[in-house]
Amino acid sequence: MIRVAQWLALAVFFAFAFSAAEAAAQGFPASLKGQIIANAKPIDVPTAQKNFGAVLKKQDRKNFKKDEEGKYTIHFVAFFSKPAPVDTIGVVVLDEKKEAIAVAEVPNQKGQVSLSSMIVVESTETPKKKHVLQVFYASGKKPVVLAKKELILK
Repeated sequence: MIRVAQWLALAVFFAFAFSAAEAAAQGFPASLKGQIIANAKPIDVPTAQKNFGAVLKKQDRKNFKKDEEGKYTIHFVAFFSKPAPVDTIGVVVLDEKKEAIAVAEVPNQKGQVSLSSMIVVESTETPKKKHVLQVFYASGKKPVVLAKKELILK
């Protein structure tokens, strides 16, 4: 179902590949706190603060279709509700039953407030239903959600 090792390798690659975009997103508008901007294509994160939120929101999508390989590729920029107090954060896509259908750990720097990356969903048993993309960190028995977004995987 999920090839965690493959995805983890991709996640690490994209976490470092998008470090420049993350640096630009560190000074994001407060209106983006806790939100995720997602697209099937890589997201162009503006380097200038002028119209930063508007430029990102134009790229935001809720509906995702399978690619030519039959997978859902979700590129995203997450804006945390608070700085991450840990060195590793998780990314998960939950189906309508709140079961994880794609999971990854991404290296992080304490105090980081955004993340540009991607996640691949191999398949879902509930197409055309609500799914949730979340960025979180572990704290005791419950995860602390830093940002989330509802998606429809078609």
